[in-house]
Amino acid sequence: MNDVVNNQKEKYKDWVTENLGEKTGVWYAPYLEKLGQLLEKFGLAIGYKGNFFEYQSYSEFKGIYQQMTEQNDEDIEKFVTGRGTPHYPEKFGTTRIQFRQNYAEDEFNRGVRSKPDNLGGIPDWGVLIRSYLIFLYYAENPTLIYPKKEKKIANQEDEIDKGVNYWLISPGENSRLWEKFHNDNVIAIGWDYLGDIKNYSLKEAVERRIAEQRADGVRPVHDTKAVWDFYSDIKIGDIIYVKEGIKKILARGVVTGDYYFDYEASEYKHRRTVKWLQVGKWELHQTFAQKTLTCLNNYPNFIQEIDKVMNEDFIDPKIAEVNEFQTWLSNQITDTGASLNDKTVKQKVNALKEIERHFEAAIFGESDIEQLKLLKDIVLSDDSYKKYKGVSGSSIDYYIRFIESKPMVQENETFTMDDFLSAVFIDKKELVRLISLLENKKNLILKGAPGVGKTFIAKRLAYVMMEEKDETRIHMVQFHQSYSYEDFIEGFRPKAEGDGFELKQGPFVKFARKAARDPERDYFFVIDEINRGNMSKIFGELMMLIEADKRGEQINLLYSNEKFSVPSNLYIIGMMNTADRSLALLDYALRRRFSFFEIKPAFQNETFKLYVNELNNPDVLKRIIDEIKTLNNQIVEELGTGFQIGHSYFVGDAYKVDATNRVEEVIEYEIIPQLFEYWFDDEQKVNHWAERLRGCYDGEK
Repeated sequence: MNDVVNNQKEKYKDWVTENLGEKTGVWYAPYLEKLGQLLEKFGLAIGYKGNFFEYQSYSEFKGIYQQMTEQNDEDIEKFVTGRGTPHYPEKFGTTRIQFRQNYAEDEFNRGVRSKPDNLGGIPDWGVLIRSYLIFLYYAENPTLIYPKKEKKIANQEDEIDKGVNYWLISPGENSRLWEKFHNDNVIAIGWDYLGDIKNYSLKEAVERRIAEQRADGVRPVHDTKAVWDFYSDIKIGDIIYVKEGIKKILARGVVTGDYYFDYEASEYKHRRTVKWLQVGKWELHQTFAQKTLTCLNNYPNFIQEIDKVMNEDFIDPKIAEVNEFQTWLSNQITDTGASLNDKTVKQKVNALKEIERHFEAAIFGESDIEQLKLLKDIVLSDDSYKKYKGVSGSSIDYYIRFIESKPMVQENETFTMDDFLSAVFIDKKELVRLISLLENKKNLILKGAPGVGKTFIAKRLAYVMMEEKDETRIHMVQFHQSYSYEDFIEGFRPKAEGDGFELKQGPFVKFARKAARDPERDYFFVIDEINRGNMSKIFGELMMLIEADKRGEQINLLYSNEKFSVPSNLYIIGMMNTADRSLALLDYALRRRFSFFEIKPAFQNETFKLYVNELNNPDVLKRIIDEIKTLNNQIVEELGTGFQIGHSYFVGDAYKVDATNRVEEVIEYEIIPQLFEYWFDDEQKVNHWAERLRGCYDGEK
C-alpha cells in the first residue's frame, strides 16, 4: 500500500473512531481495505477498486456509492449532515445482506469461523461505504462538525445499521405457526377480517374496522399499529426476529417482498416474504413485551444482544448492564437541554467501577435501591477515599434512577373484559365508556359516594386496558391535606439518618420516567382521595404536561432544574369522594384536564344480584338492600346522588361465611354512623332509618 492510501486509511480510522463510535474506525478499516476484492469474489459487484481507500475525493466516491445503493442526493445529504439515516432503496436493501452471509461462509470454509451462519463481528456492506462517504465529506469540509460527535457513546462498535428497521414478531399464540412461517419463508399477522389493507386509504379506517369487530369499546390502538406497521412501515431489506414467549428468539431473517393479502391461506393472511438467515432457539438476558409486532430501532442495546446471542458470543451480564446504563446515561437531558457529553458519561461509569473495586461492593446489576443508597453514604463519608470523590455521589444517584425507571417484563395472568365484568358491578356499556374516556383524555376521575368501589374499579380498569394483571405498571398514592409538590414531584427531604437534606424524586416523576422507557406498553398512576389534596400546589408546573395534547413536551423541574415530560402511555386515574363536605371542589383549571365519571351504587347490576343469590343465607341481605335502595332515594332527594350508600358495604368474604352477622356489623358500625353525619341536625330521621335497617335482621337472631 502506498503512503497516500495508507495515510487515508489512518485518517479515516481516527475520524470514524472519534465521530461514529469508540472502536468503529479500527473495526471497519480492514474491510474497506479489501472491499472491492470481496465484492467481486462474492459475485456482488465488479469494476471497483480493490482497496476503497484509493478513492480519495467525496465527489468521486459519492458516484460509487450511488452506483451501488441507488440512493438519491436528498437521502445522502440527510445522513452525511447527521439529519437522519434514510432507508436503503429496495434493490440494495436485499443485496447488502448477502455480503455478511458470504463473508461468514467464506471464513467457515477456511476454518476461521465455527458456523457458516454465524454473522458476528461482520459489518454491513452499507454501513462500511456510508461511513467512508461521511468521512470524505467532512475531510473536505474541515470547518464543519459532525452533529453526532457528542453522542458516540451510544453508538459503539456494534452500532446498528440505521438504514434498515429491525422488527420483533410473534408467529401466532405460543409460536404455534413458526414451523409454517419457516417452511413458507414468510412472516404473517392475523386480523384476517380486515381483508387486503391496500383497500384502506387511512390508518384510522383500519382502526375503525377493528373497533367494530371487537365490539368491546376498547380503542384498538396497539392492534391498529401492528397492522399498519406491517403494511406500511416494514420495508424490503428490514431485519425480522421471530420470538417465542418473552425471552426466546427463534430466527433472524431479511424481508424480501412487499405486503400482500393471501386469499388462499386459512389464517394469518397478511403476509410478506422473508429469507431466513439464522434459525434455532436462543435465550436472551433481557425480556420483551408480549406483542405481535414491535419495532426495535429505539432499543439498539437489545438488537446488539440478540445478534450476539445468536452468534454464540458470550454475554457477561455485568458488562451488558454497564453498556445499558452507559447508553441510558448518554441520553439523559441536563438543565441546559443538552445530553451528557461523552467525557461526563465515561467519568460517571468509571467512578462506579472504581467504587465497586475499592469498597468490594456490587453496583452494576444491583437492584436493591436501599442498598445502593447505603453504599452512597459509605462512599461519601469515607475521608480516605479520594478518587472520583467529586462525582461518586451523583454517579450512584444516576444509577439509582436508572434502576428505578427500568421496565420489568414478565409473564402475567391475562385479564379480559369478561374478567372485569365478573368482578366489578358495572355494566358493559359503562365499562366501554370508561375505557374510551381514559384513552382519549388520558386523565380520568372516578367520583362517587362511599362504598361504590372506586378504588377496586380503578385497578381493574388498568388491568383490562393492559389485558393482563401487571402490578409493575400500576402505581398508587393517596392524597391528603398535607400532601405537597415535594411529596409528589421532587423536593429536599431529611436524610434517613438525620444528617442534612437530600433531593429526592417523588413517585410521579419516577413512574413517568419508567413509562417513558417502555413506550410500547401502557402505565397507570392511580390517585386515591384526589380531592383531599391541593391539586394546583401538588402538580405545580406539571399541570400543563398532563394534558393529552401536551404529552411529550418538556419543562424544567422546580428543584433539580432537569428536563421532564409526561409520556403519552401514562394514564392518570383519580378517585373522588363526593360525600365529604369538608373538601373543596376542584378548580376549573384542573377540571379541564380530567374527564369525570360517576360510579353509582350497583344494587340493580345483574352480576351483583348473582353474587347475593350465591350466598348461603341471602334473604337477610336482600331485605337490607331493598331498604338501602329506599334510603338512597331519600338521600338523593335531600342531599344529592353523591351521598348514596354504596354496594361495596355488602361485598366481601365475610358475607360468604356468615351473612347475617356481617350485615349487622356493617349496619351498626358503618352505615348508621354515616347517616348521623349526613343528617347531623335531624337525629329523629336517623333513628327512624336505623330502626328500619335493624328490623331487616333482628328477626334472624
